Amino acid sequence: MLKKWSFYIVMLIIGICCIGTSFFFNDATMKPIAGSLIGIGAGLIGMSLANLVMKQMERKNPTLEKQSQIDYHDERNTMIRNRAKAKAGDITQWLIMGIAYITILISAPLWVTLVVVIVFLIYHFIGLYLINRYQKEL
Repeated sequence: MLKKWSFYIVMLIIGICCIGTSFFFNDATMKPIAGSLIGIGAGLIGMSLANLVMKQMERKNPTLEKQSQIDYHDERNTMIRNRAKAKAGDITQWLIMGIAYITILISAPLWVTLVVVIVFLIYHFIGLYLINRYQKEL
């Protein structure tokens, strides 16, 4: 659809390499790294395989590819995607503040709480910047 076969094949190979690399981290202190590599690798493999199957289906049925392109660029679908992203951003903002309160409750180091609060502030500053930018454009 939007990306070429080679991109998904490279992502598939990277995912397999991530999972393969995770087996070298057997030490107990390295378990979080191994777990992260397995998670990233599994995600990349799943995404790549799903997109490669879709590419294969589009190759066999060109009208499916054409219709998916039309659907993707449709103004109504674009508006729906943007609205969903905005709602997800609103929910994420409250989740970030919830994480900040949890770090306070569990007596996490001060720097952890400050990092979470800084992420929250960055989110709002980016929002204000984009509001001003879009108001000038329109």
